[in-house]
Amino acid sequence: MGRIDIMPGQIELRLDPSALQELLGNDPEHLDTTPLDRSFPFQLRKRGIETKIILNDAQSGKDNTLIRNIEKAHTWFQRIKAGVTVSEIATSEGTSKRHVQHLVGLALHAPDIVRDVLDGTQPIGFTSEWCLRHDLPSDWSAQRQRLATL
Repeated sequence: MGRIDIMPGQIELRLDPSALQELLGNDPEHLDTTPLDRSFPFQLRKRGIETKIILNDAQSGKDNTLIRNIEKAHTWFQRIKAGVTVSEIATSEGTSKRHVQHLVGLALHAPDIVRDVLDGTQPIGFTSEWCLRHDLPSDWSAQRQRLATL
């Protein structure tokens, strides 16, 4: 029927025209063989013990956890600006000061990054879990550059 070759960063798909014609019951003269050999760039994403193949043009979809955390970060940031301490927020939210400090950084993301998260078009690797393990720079251009590597 065909062949699939997986190489570092590349998947090659080759379909056999005669087998495809037989399967579809088409006249051989009417089959355009141009799209039968395709190449797809991809990246491997590892999360814990799980490894995913991510096609380069794939979108990540809406991450509701990340959206909720961005919303929470903005709320907490407003409270901090109003004079509430991180300790008071942590106590009222039933969480640790460290968690509040880490999450509040999400309130400082560039507006287009937040828009992409709300639209579900953020980089696949940009998740709440990633945000808890990594800090983004405060400079919006540097944030965009960092996210481009995910």
